[in-house]
Amino acid sequence: ADSHHCRGARTCTRYALAITEATMPKKEAPPPRPWTDDLEADLQRILTVGEECISAKELQSLILSKGRGTPDDGPRIRLYDGFEPSGRMHIAQGLLKSVNVNKCTADGTHSTFCFWVADWFALMNDKMGGDLQKIVIVGKYLIEVWKAAGMDLSNVEFRWASEEITDNAHIYWPIMLDVARRFNVTRIKKCCQIMGRLEGNLTAAQVLYPLMQCTDVFFLKADICQLGVDQRKVNMLAREYCDAAKKKYKPVILSHHMLYGLKKGQEKMSKSDPDSAIFMEDTVEDVRRKITKAYCPTAEEGGGAGEEEKTTAESGDAGKESMHLTEDTLKNPILDYVQHIVMSPPGATFTCATSTSAAPEGHTYDKYEAVKEDFLAGNITPDQLKEGLIESLNTLLQPVRDHFTNDETAKGLLEQVREFKREAAPVASGDEAPKVFRLDLVKEGVVQPNSHLVMTPLPNSTPTMQSAADILTNLKAADADTPKVLLLRDWTALVNNALDADVKLIPAYHAILLSTLRALDIHLHGEDGAIMKNVTIVLQSEAILKDPSNYWISVINAGRHFQLDTVMGGMKDADCVGKVIGRLMMIGDVLGVNPKSIALEMENDGDVNISNAMANMNLGDDSASSPSSQSVEATLIEEFYSIKLSHPSLQSILPVPTITHNTSSPNLALQQPRESIAHKQEIDEYFLTDDPKVNGKSKMKKAFCEPGNIDFCPPIALLTYFGGLDSGSSGSGSGAGKGVTISRSPENGGDVTYTSKSQVEADFESGALHPGDLKGCISTIMVEVLTKTSEAIKKDGSAAKGVKALKAWEKKMSKQKKK
Repeated sequence: ADSHHCRGARTCTRYALAITEATMPKKEAPPPRPWTDDLEADLQRILTVGEECISAKELQSLILSKGRGTPDDGPRIRLYDGFEPSGRMHIAQGLLKSVNVNKCTADGTHSTFCFWVADWFALMNDKMGGDLQKIVIVGKYLIEVWKAAGMDLSNVEFRWASEEITDNAHIYWPIMLDVARRFNVTRIKKCCQIMGRLEGNLTAAQVLYPLMQCTDVFFLKADICQLGVDQRKVNMLAREYCDAAKKKYKPVILSHHMLYGLKKGQEKMSKSDPDSAIFMEDTVEDVRRKITKAYCPTAEEGGGAGEEEKTTAESGDAGKESMHLTEDTLKNPILDYVQHIVMSPPGATFTCATSTSAAPEGHTYDKYEAVKEDFLAGNITPDQLKEGLIESLNTLLQPVRDHFTNDETAKGLLEQVREFKREAAPVASGDEAPKVFRLDLVKEGVVQPNSHLVMTPLPNSTPTMQSAADILTNLKAADADTPKVLLLRDWTALVNNALDADVKLIPAYHAILLSTLRALDIHLHGEDGAIMKNVTIVLQSEAILKDPSNYWISVINAGRHFQLDTVMGGMKDADCVGKVIGRLMMIGDVLGVNPKSIALEMENDGDVNISNAMANMNLGDDSASSPSSQSVEATLIEEFYSIKLSHPSLQSILPVPTITHNTSSPNLALQQPRESIAHKQEIDEYFLTDDPKVNGKSKMKKAFCEPGNIDFCPPIALLTYFGGLDSGSSGSGSGAGKGVTISRSPENGGDVTYTSKSQVEADFESGALHPGDLKGCISTIMVEVLTKTSEAIKKDGSAAKGVKALKAWEKKMSKQKKK
């Protein structure tokens, strides 16, 4: 009675509170901030930075919520641009960027501009020969240029990608994996313009570039992506990610103009062509020579796109697309410099001689449109325009020259950068071993040397008995004395979108798998012969975080070695790009463990995981020796070792591991193969979470068992494996031939004991053993096996909770499919 009274009291109390809250006047939201002239000025000034803004309305809302007039200790508007330290700095990076930063962070704007010094990206793009130390020096040089170029650094911060990513690896990399799982290869290829590469000529590492750049936006908590038009597609990827990840606020995209190259037909400047641009350390003579020789048309080239642009548009190759959003049929780089370099700062002017001005100093213009109008009208000749630009550029560059002449630090950095450009690509000596970046789990004390590596399959909501059998078979592939490692690939699961990348469900799957593996191991091999007690369990994410920098550099280096098409194998562009990343990560995992041998699962490009047994059944008896029977992962690992790690001095440190795809795993399927995974049913196999009382006998009762058919007879396969019959294969249970007795009525021949699979097959094929008697025996055994796995799960709190979580998720997915 007391308990009922308490429940009633609580109910009344909650009801009373609900009534009170409903009748109380709601707290009014604070009135919106008024839009002032100062805020409008900030908006218009920032908009002048971009050739395009997506969107101006969002930028206005951002200024209202975080900009001028908001509390000093409140959130500020955060803008970001990433610069790859890849050589000398051209004038757009130096002067134009300085002007844009000053516009965005003008006094009172309440904003911070974050420069992401992208040394990691330069490494991926093989800049400076892939030498990270040289890349860092170039990055420091860039900072000195910005200091000298008049950039107001009071609201600017420089953050080095390699340091930030390493120190915050537990935050950065999960974001990248989440971005990767949400896009297909086609979408990422569309971002290839940011690398200056054509879609059909990408290495596998170059799909990492846009994924990481998209990650930067969220890692840096950027409100505005203030990069060039050439980066537009990856910035738009960040906005699309917000939709996919259900993030409320999208970054504003403010894309600045890309200067033409100084030569005819150059869409943009090129660091590889010194005469295509003015560089920040160019001498007075350099500027005069380059501008004097520069392309300077006096008339527009006709309406519409040229033939080259039309061909590009038809090809659909993002690497060939124009880097300009506004139509320009003149394409005069001299006028482009006047508009975007000389006259870009607020209040700037341009002076040059004209045909109509008698003044020796020429005419001074305060609007670019007037310069262009006079030039096209013939009032300014190309030589006069060039001479005016030469004078203006040298005036703007002189403070930079002085800085790199008088400041010893800056001078030293410039000399090193120039030397890097003069150096030819180093030719590796046959006696010198290449530097190998990798995670070293032996050195970290996580694994033993010369181990045997097995990797868990990608998690799913219905872990199967087959998957456990495959793992135990793969572990047994090595000698008993060989140390064994079982890698739980949780981050690979994330990037492959396994279990919808749920960070609670993935460990739930692994908890269930480990509990049942140990229980099955003891059932099959006994306490003394159990395999799992001598297996080192390694969680992939924990291992990576012991040395994340070297791990991800090894992944990047693997990607740089392979063309994207090679890593994709039979994948299609419509497939998730996360699978490409997962395959590169496997090479990093193997380098980290440095195993003596590896037992891999067979995989195909349609289904992420296909069991060894099912692969064998589908491929046929001769598949083990055929090239098609080797997984893409095995091919990648072997090639990487044989080519990149072939130096004699490395062979003793990083020998090529022996890779096997076990052909001896038992096939525990209860039904014949379905046409596709979509047609699979619950009765097709046993699951690790099956209820022994409900599923132990019922599934076996419905199992395929055609009289006399020993080519595919699930009851015989399960009896051999779980009953301990001698099968002549290492894939059997104990392999001891301990004997199984099948109970039969006297009229059917009475009880019979078998010690080998061949004996059972002989009687079943001849009809001496009835399917009903065979099923009755294995049903009892399966109830026993499932009881042991069920008890093991109940004893493990994480596994027990995991079962509930996976079943709840499965139920949720089932409901969504019905909608």
